[in-house]
Amino acid sequence: MSMLGGMTSFVEATSHKDMLMLAGRLVDKHLQEDRNSLDLSELLRVPLHSQPSVSGLHDFDYPSLLETGIGLDALSEISNLKRVPLPPELVEQFGRMQCNCMMGLFPEIERAWLSIDSDIFVWKYEDGGDLAYFDGINETILSAALVKPKRGIFQPHIQYLLVLATPVDIVLLGASFTHTNAEYDEMHLLPEPLFSIPTDNTYIMNIVGTDTGRIFMAGKDGCLYELAYQADDGWFSRKCRKINHSTSTLSFLVPSFLNFSFSEEDPLVQIRVDNSRNILYCRTEKGCLQVYDLGQDGRSLSKTAAIPLQNIVHNSSHVARTIDRSNFKPIVHISPIEKSESSNIHLVALTQTGVRLYFTTNPFGTQKGRPSMLTLVHVRLPPGFLTSAAPQRPNNIHMAYYKQGCMILLSSQGENRDLMWTIGSDSFPFQNQLMESHTTIGVEGRTWSISEVEYVKPQSEQEANGRDPPVVVTQHAKPPRKFVILSAQGSHIMSKLRPVDQLRQLLIDCQGPDAEEVKAFFRLHKIEQACATCLILACTRLATDQQVADWAKMAFFLYGGEAQYTYGGGGLSGDRPLMPSNIGPSGGGFGLSTSMYSPGPTQQQQQQQNISTFPTPMQGMHPTQASTPMPYGNQPMYHQQPGGLPGFMQDINFSGKHNGICLYLARILRPIWDMMVTKEFPCQTPEGTVNYLTCNFPSEDLGFVLENVRELSDFVDFNSKFDMGPADSGGMGGVPFTPHIMGHMDEQTRRKMQAEAQRMEKVSLQQVQELIHRVEEVLGLLKVLVDHQFHTLAVTLTNDEQNQLKSLTFKEFVITGKELCGTLIQCLINRYLDDNATTDAISSRLREICPSLYSTDDATCSKANEMLQAAKISQSPAERRQHLLEALRLYKSVSQPLQLAEVCNQFSSVHFYEGIVDLCLTMANKRDPQKLALHFYNNDEPPEDMQGVQELMARKECYKCITETLGYLMTASVPQGASVIPKSPGPPPAVDSSRMSIEDAEQYKAEVFRLALRSDDELFHVSLYDWLFSMNMTDKLLEIQSPFLEQYLKRRASYQSGDVAALDLLWKYYEKIENYPAAARILSRLAERHGTDLDLQKRIVLLSRAIMCAKSSTSRSSSAVEGEFLHELEEKMEVARLQMNVLRALTQETVGGPDVQEAMSRLESDLLDITMLYEEFADRFDLSECKLSIVHCAGLYDNALVENLWQNIIDKEFENTRSSAATVRVRNISNKLCAVGKTYIKAERYFPFAFIVKYLEQRSCELQFDVGWVYQLMLDIGVPALRLLELYDRMFKSRDPFWSSINRPLHLLYVIHSFLNKLVDNTSLIPVYERRQFGTMGLDYVACYLVELQSISSVDVNVRTLVANYKGLQAKMERL
Repeated sequence: MSMLGGMTSFVEATSHKDMLMLAGRLVDKHLQEDRNSLDLSELLRVPLHSQPSVSGLHDFDYPSLLETGIGLDALSEISNLKRVPLPPELVEQFGRMQCNCMMGLFPEIERAWLSIDSDIFVWKYEDGGDLAYFDGINETILSAALVKPKRGIFQPHIQYLLVLATPVDIVLLGASFTHTNAEYDEMHLLPEPLFSIPTDNTYIMNIVGTDTGRIFMAGKDGCLYELAYQADDGWFSRKCRKINHSTSTLSFLVPSFLNFSFSEEDPLVQIRVDNSRNILYCRTEKGCLQVYDLGQDGRSLSKTAAIPLQNIVHNSSHVARTIDRSNFKPIVHISPIEKSESSNIHLVALTQTGVRLYFTTNPFGTQKGRPSMLTLVHVRLPPGFLTSAAPQRPNNIHMAYYKQGCMILLSSQGENRDLMWTIGSDSFPFQNQLMESHTTIGVEGRTWSISEVEYVKPQSEQEANGRDPPVVVTQHAKPPRKFVILSAQGSHIMSKLRPVDQLRQLLIDCQGPDAEEVKAFFRLHKIEQACATCLILACTRLATDQQVADWAKMAFFLYGGEAQYTYGGGGLSGDRPLMPSNIGPSGGGFGLSTSMYSPGPTQQQQQQQNISTFPTPMQGMHPTQASTPMPYGNQPMYHQQPGGLPGFMQDINFSGKHNGICLYLARILRPIWDMMVTKEFPCQTPEGTVNYLTCNFPSEDLGFVLENVRELSDFVDFNSKFDMGPADSGGMGGVPFTPHIMGHMDEQTRRKMQAEAQRMEKVSLQQVQELIHRVEEVLGLLKVLVDHQFHTLAVTLTNDEQNQLKSLTFKEFVITGKELCGTLIQCLINRYLDDNATTDAISSRLREICPSLYSTDDATCSKANEMLQAAKISQSPAERRQHLLEALRLYKSVSQPLQLAEVCNQFSSVHFYEGIVDLCLTMANKRDPQKLALHFYNNDEPPEDMQGVQELMARKECYKCITETLGYLMTASVPQGASVIPKSPGPPPAVDSSRMSIEDAEQYKAEVFRLALRSDDELFHVSLYDWLFSMNMTDKLLEIQSPFLEQYLKRRASYQSGDVAALDLLWKYYEKIENYPAAARILSRLAERHGTDLDLQKRIVLLSRAIMCAKSSTSRSSSAVEGEFLHELEEKMEVARLQMNVLRALTQETVGGPDVQEAMSRLESDLLDITMLYEEFADRFDLSECKLSIVHCAGLYDNALVENLWQNIIDKEFENTRSSAATVRVRNISNKLCAVGKTYIKAERYFPFAFIVKYLEQRSCELQFDVGWVYQLMLDIGVPALRLLELYDRMFKSRDPFWSSINRPLHLLYVIHSFLNKLVDNTSLIPVYERRQFGTMGLDYVACYLVELQSISSVDVNVRTLVANYKGLQAKMERL
């Protein structure tokens, strides 16, 4: 089946960042598993240095692949690459040999050497080329070595020192190289020795150099010598001298004669240096092992321990009791075990029979301590000691090599033939004990020297735990280990086969993957390990390996297995059998079990248990190892079984294909995944030390990792297009269900579960695929940034961004650093722009290598930015405008959301305001192409429509840039105050040339408004109108001619009922377009709306305006509806005026209080109906005048009520003027009553003047006011004189007892006399047509009054006076 086919249909509710994070956890998991390789002491089952152990006696120490069911005879450990004969020139030199001939290897410079007598020859062992020789020595060469020079002593071109020892002197020659095609292409030896010192008759047998440049020599006298050299002579030392460390060391411990005799008998034959710990080991001819401590810094020396051979043999036989003692001697080779292989075991010694003796110089666990002993901790027997083993075993070993778990033994098979044994554990990584395979190859000729071609380990490959991982972890990146065997026939170059090399050879030998041998490879390795190895071959792009790549791809899918559900008892999960994920009979063979999730002990816990308890696996069985589960999303994938099996749980076991891809990706990223992306690099400048931020990864390393990731990416992407159906595992797939569970589940449920497991795997693979793509892009981007001087780009970041970058590992940078990547890309683009360089090339490259970090849209924006920069510096207006229009066109072509604010700021900086309007409107439509925001707006903005909310907000963000631009231009177009207080004495500051003029700002503002109003985007108009409202620029709205304005104002008025401004603007708009009926109705609505923001006076004004509009409307059309509306408005106006009267009356109330204030507030807040006015205000607060006006307006008539109201009005006025003088009171009362009376003079029902005159005369009489003020008041009000006279006449003749009761029976006669007298004197008060009637009626009245007076007793002086007055009046009237 396809790994990724159809994965896009499984869109989980997971963000892209979450997908990357989940995939990143898978990488972390596999990296952690790769770090779980055990220390050599743990593999050898050595718990303490004082508890030595033995191995090699059981089948599982050297498992036979054939006998244990793997189905593979053997996997070759080494391959014979080529044999290079000695250069012909050297063969000729053998015939001239007189004294001595020696051969050896300088693997550091890829060369072999041959000394014949006093001449030395050096050549490339790879091809026999670059033969160099030195013949400047007169004595026979006894030994030679190539060592590193000390730093700072010689010129830089001297890369190595060639040390030659003769019987007479020791010579140091300088070696330099010319680099043409390779690092050490051509070698040059300096003709003159750098140093030369005498040997003092010491036979030097071996020379070794350390990494720090020290040179040690093994003397035949058994002493260890050092060749010390320095730049200049010191006070007590020469430039070069020979130091005997054995003498100086032993002289303190033993007498000199013993030292002499000891050294004579046992020459030093081998020196080895552990540069990782700075320890030097020596082996004597008799097998004594010595330990020297070179000090923590490698610059001192002290002898720590020495063990004679008999002690070693005794201890070894005590450990391996069943083995003959002869197997433990003689020792033919020693090799230090560096820290990267083991922290506890420090030295291995190999015997003539191939037995390995492991030693430590420290108690276990004291890693930082200096060496203090040499203790045997383990005996490892070679192949052949098994009870069921073939009789062949190593013997007659005369030369050996050991490093990093690989041992090579050269066994003498005769004078001209050797048998080479290669023993290693590469085929059995991650085991809890040492398991090794072995291969033998015949070598023509006797071996003179063997060495490994050095591989320089990059710093990034150092492991966190200090140990080198198994080869299977690094085989994709590190070349196979190469060994050179030198004999008289030439050089044999061998290659140590890694698992990937073994698989490649199997595919070639079997001509495809469909073979038992290839299937056996998957049995030997865990499926996920084999799949990861397959990917190394399948992802290659080399044309020569395409056939192998295709076969590897087929094997990947053929044997990669499927995702499965596994089941187990919930309570017994720790004891349940692990479901096998690869080949092999259940419970036997080499089937390494893999479980996705095991609630039992973890792998590390199991290993710790195994180490402490030393379990011995059954004979012929592979030790079981359970891998850590693969939780989906880093959580155990537990699902209760649908079938409802109580007590059982199920979890997902991902396929080997899935795990293989994750594992291979993790191994590719292993060198950089957890490393910091940047580091600080201090640089000295004139200003002091400056710390630059540089990338932690060299461009070459990034390129190498990137190439591997790209190959994997191509493989995953290509195979995700196809659905190949379920893999035919050929028996490779794991058993999906345990037998006792299968019986409880039907076939349909099983299929459903399998489909679900495969679906979950596809989702997980999609996440991994996304991570691969992101890693590929980030690596490519980092490489480009490094190639463009990363530190110069990082310095342009803000401090926060720099601090963020400094704190990120590569993993965090990939998962969470997308924004930071974008910022770095922008820094790179800006660098090109700052140099006025075109961005086309770099944009194209960035689009190619990181399309999701720098898309086509990003490139378009960069080009647009370039156009803007060109416009800024352009002198030609036409060219400048062309650049600006091109920038606008490019920005408008971008499909992804722009940083509009930033782009608009750039446009604003070049005064390209029309571009701002155009771009923002275009972007708004692009963000909401389906006009969902308009639909949301027109549907009254339902809150449940979340998509509509989002689209509307997105559009408003675009519109905001236009309104902000308008705001800026408005500010710039307003003259700034000139009265600026100077900051310091002197001339005024210079005018800012960059600030636009007021005229320009006004022009730009008008242009932006013009362009904005041309838009047909309704929502933009809404935003623009909202902005004008917020800026209190409503007058500007009335200038706008837009089809959207009316609807906007109506909507704003209806949705925001308190928005008086919107209503006010709406009626003005209607008035402007001569829609008077609509304007009148809105004015009426405004007047009637509740609220304290409008007082009553304004409401009356609005009603008045409404009446005007309504009259204008009726003048245009004689609609009955409009006429009726006008009538309603006029009635409302009358009531409103009444309300104003009530308000004024309350305002004049002398006695206030909360009730009055509340009533006044209510009168201001609403237009009330007439009933409410009367009952709740006029009547409540006894406002008689108001009550009178209300009943008058309402057309209600009740004579008693009206008379009562007038009486109250009159009484109130008399009461209000009580404290004033009589004349003032009369004047004030007259003024008040005159104003009220004139209001109702034409409505006689509401002006009962007879009652009023009578009541006023009664009050006036009581208060003895002037007799003429009442009739004068009536005349002022407008009562006709004759009617008033008739009234007075009736009042007198009615004989009202009131006058007598107050002892003023003649009061009315006084009043009538005064009134008639006034009329006679002022006939103009009587209309012309009534004057004749007045004359007649007046004389009649006077005559009547005289008769009445004469009938009264004449004794009363007042009567006589009144009679006289009337007679005089009568005479006057008669004269008229």
